[in-house]
This record gives sequence, structure tokens and C-alpha cells, in this order.
Amino acid sequence: MVTIDEIAKISQVSTSTVSKALNGYTEISEKTRQRVVEVAERLGYTPNATAQSLVRKRSNTIGIVYEVEYGLKNLFFTTILESFRRYVESRGYDILLLSHNTDSGLDYLRHCNSKNVDAVLVVSGGDKLEALKKLYQSNLAVLTLDPKVEGKNTIYSNSYKSIKKSCKYLHDLGHRKIAFINGSYTNFIGQERLRGYLDFMKEKNLDPIYMADLSNESYTFSDGYRTMKALFETYGQPEAVCASSDLMAIGAITYLQNHGFHVPDDISVIGFDDLQVCEIVSPPLTTIRQDYEEIGSRACEVLLSMINDKIRDVEPIEIDTTIIVRESCKKSKVNPTD
Repeated sequence: MVTIDEIAKISQVSTSTVSKALNGYTEISEKTRQRVVEVAERLGYTPNATAQSLVRKRSNTIGIVYEVEYGLKNLFFTTILESFRRYVESRGYDILLLSHNTDSGLDYLRHCNSKNVDAVLVVSGGDKLEALKKLYQSNLAVLTLDPKVEGKNTIYSNSYKSIKKSCKYLHDLGHRKIAFINGSYTNFIGQERLRGYLDFMKEKNLDPIYMADLSNESYTFSDGYRTMKALFETYGQPEAVCASSDLMAIGAITYLQNHGFHVPDDISVIGFDDLQVCEIVSPPLTTIRQDYEEIGSRACEVLLSMINDKIRDVEPIEIDTTIIVRESCKKSKVNPTD
């Protein structure tokens, strides 16, 4: 194993200068730093992560809160996490999935402290409210994706404008009886999507068609199927369906197809997310695209800025969305010229 003593001897500098060069200290010249780095790379030197962490008081590790029950079932979260991972690793950071185990006494914050993580991205916290509260109240840089409440240190797509965009698209096709398959009523994102739908329908003097007493916490295929069934039994056949997620839209389409309806000839359906599955389902799904790359890169940049500048509060970050037109929507037969 190559040591800093060997690097120092070949570079003709002291071991302390080698340490400073490899750990990013600025009190040595750029010329010296480059010479040391070149020698280290030529010899195949691999720094000891634990030792570097002690020197820098930083581990170059970002913790991820990603509750399996809520996260892995949601393809949106996994897609964002993959984007974030690539950007973080390109900047020299590792990610660590944080555990919350009350039996062992290891909560998120204790796990962060034990591994000396530099910052935390909360992807899906589920119902671990007290553990998350301790994390938010700590001195760590923490950023939350798709928050439960509106506030600082959050990053999310503009759900309110996006759902209004979906409804306008359906309305422009001539649809007036537009049903809404809602997400969660217990968090900010779900509430914003419902608000967008209700405001649009009110602006157009249309009656809302949605299940006010049915909250869908997981945005899954089965949630969409179940809600489409309830909407049909309560309101009858809609002209179009605006769903709060792609998986819910696909669940709704499956219910309609199982009951003899054709999408989009009989009913148009639009989703939300633009997961890869949208291109291969039948019919290919028209949807709202969330910009996964932008969310991942912005989350990376904001957290690194919070670490380097020792900032702990940042304003909410909204990412805009776009409509991706495929084959699940078409012009209304009922109101073709409205």
C-alpha cells in the first residue's frame, strides 16, 4: 500500500505538505499541489476515508432517508434518487441509506452522527414524524423532496400549476365531465394537486368529480383502480380522467378496459410523472413530466452549497413541469367544438 511518506519523498516535500495537498488546503501553492497529486495518482495512492474524515471534519457522505414501505413502491422516488446519486457521486460524495430502528435505539440522527454524514436528503420519510423532527432540528444540512408541509429546505414540482395544466389540456380537447383521481389528502403535494383541480373546475363553472373521503397515500396502481371504481359507482361515466400519478392513471385505464370501455375513444386519461412505463402501456400514456434530472441536480447543488457555506435554511425550490402528449387522450365526441 502506497503511503504519504513515499509520495513526499518522490515529490520532494514534507509529509504535512502532502497531507495538505491531498486534503484541499489552500496554504500551499497550486504548482506544489498539482505535483503531489500527480505523484499520488501515478503511484495509485488511495486515501483512507476515515483519516480524511477526521482531518476535514467531513465524510463526503450524504445520508438518504428512504423508507422502503413508502419509497420503493413509488417509481417517482426511485427515479429521483438515481438522478441524485449520479450527480452526487460525480462531485466526489457517497450516499448512505439511513436506518430508523427503535429496537436498537438507532434513529436517523444517531445514524448520521455515527457515520459523520455531511447532509441529508429526505426522499420518503413515511410516518416517522418524531425521528424526522429530530433530524430537522439538528445542525445538519437537510433537504426534503415532496414535503408533507410547505416550508423551507424543500424541493418539489409545482403540483398546483401542473394539475391545472392537465385539466386545461383535457378542457381544450372539449371534455367537460372531468374526473380527478386524487393522491394523499394528508400532505402538501396531494393537497396542492387537489386544489389545482378544484380551482380549475370552479373557474370553468364545472362540477368537480372526485372522492372527497378517499385519500390515496401511496399513488399506486391499486389506488387508481380502486378510485376509478368508486368514481364510476358514484358519478357514472366521465368524459376524461386526470390522475395524480402515472401508476394511478394506469390503474384507472385497467379498470375501464376491464369494464368494456376504450381509452381514449370512450374516455381520455392523463397521468402525472412521466415514468418510463408510460411509453409501453396500452395506450401510451399522455402525462405531466416531472424533470427528474433537474430535481436531482438541483438537490445536489443545494445540499453541497448548504455544506460548504454552512447554510441551514434555503427557500423552497419549485421545478416546473411539461405535458408529454401520447395516445391516451383525444378530442371529445360530446363537445367537439366547445
